[in-house]
Amino acid sequence: MSGENAFETPVLNLAGTINAAVHEHGGVAPTRIIRTDTSWAVNIDWTVTGSAVPMIAGTWHLHVRLESMGPGGEYSFFDPDCNLPLNGGNNYSCHFDVPAGAVAAAHDGTPYRLVVTLTYRTPAGLPGPIAAYYDAGIFQFYNPA
Repeated sequence: MSGENAFETPVLNLAGTINAAVHEHGGVAPTRIIRTDTSWAVNIDWTVTGSAVPMIAGTWHLHVRLESMGPGGEYSFFDPDCNLPLNGGNNYSCHFDVPAGAVAAAHDGTPYRLVVTLTYRTPAGLPGPIAAYYDAGIFQFYNPA
């Protein structure tokens, strides 16, 4: 499943990419229609390149966000296991789990847009000048009969 992605930074000699794929645990992968009583996950991979990579320290922070495409709730999920230290390497990945029942099905069937956001925190824990997002597109959540 492909989507739109962006990786931005004003840091010279640094570039990157980010990609993500959604799947239900025990279900079909990839999927855009998810049962509310089933846990699901987002597999996220990102790469940084350039001569500045070994000189940058800090932590990556990932969020999975759902925005209602009409009336309904919005969600921001955070998995502390996806706070990864920059290790001087180029490739990173995280299996971001979302538990069953975390997203309610909209009564009117309104779908959600799923976006993964990646931000950088300095060694002091402050937001830094590196950010990326992956727009995975539209997803539907439903209650099983």
